[in-house]
Amino acid sequence: MLHRVFFLLASFLMISAAEPPPDVPVPQPKPDQQTVPGETQKPSETQKPTPKPAPPQSEKSSEPVHGEDEKKSSEPSKPVEETAKPEEEQPEPVKEEDPAALQACLGALKEIGAGFKTLAPIRDEDAGCGIASPIELSEILPGIKLEPAGTMRCEAALALSRWTKDMMLPAANLAFPDRKVAAIANASTYVCRNRNSAENGKISEHAKGNAVDISTIAFDKGEPLVMKPRTEDGTPEGAFQRTITAAACLFFRTVLSPGSDATHQDHLHLDVLERKGDFLYCR
Repeated sequence: MLHRVFFLLASFLMISAAEPPPDVPVPQPKPDQQTVPGETQKPSETQKPTPKPAPPQSEKSSEPVHGEDEKKSSEPSKPVEETAKPEEEQPEPVKEEDPAALQACLGALKEIGAGFKTLAPIRDEDAGCGIASPIELSEILPGIKLEPAGTMRCEAALALSRWTKDMMLPAANLAFPDRKVAAIANASTYVCRNRNSAENGKISEHAKGNAVDISTIAFDKGEPLVMKPRTEDGTPEGAFQRTITAAACLFFRTVLSPGSDATHQDHLHLDVLERKGDFLYCR
């Protein structure tokens, strides 16, 4: 019995003196509990670190910015001028006449018997107005005056003379056999303005010498024919006005008859504006 007690005591002493096996796992500190060499870890360091306050908005950082600021920084910078109001469209320069076409037009105008004189170029290019080779038309046909004389391009003057000769005079002979056309009242020829005298918008054909406005047609006797809406006018005056207005689109490219819109109630507008495909605008 005594030798068993001695054996157990000896075994206990041997076990106590032995080193633990090398493969016994040693507890490792948590990631947030690792200490920097040379420093002692405090119990309070186990808590999550307090985030640093964001810098004031007024301060600019030299570090790359992500998110919405990064998107803005990737966009190309715009010139200062783009932040201002858009500039108005630059006016076109005064169109020069083709020399051969101009001489042919002036020759045809003389041949038909019109009275006119050539003028010095009109240039108001800052406003988009002017005529490179203007004429002043005073007599549309022999014995038929334009009152007052009007400044325009030769093309517009020739269209006016041909329309008067080929359409107006025959229609007047049918509507008023005892009267003859004596004068056409010029309400407007060349004037530097926008369409319909608006403050903004496209330049008028009057500002290019392409247009003529007619307010009345005078006869050698009797009352003049006043331009006004005559769509349902069953008199010879109404028939005459509708006839010459419709026929005008065979000589001009734009015809706006009295009553065609709010700004054309008391005159007939005629112009030679060139359109794509030789399109005609007749109202």
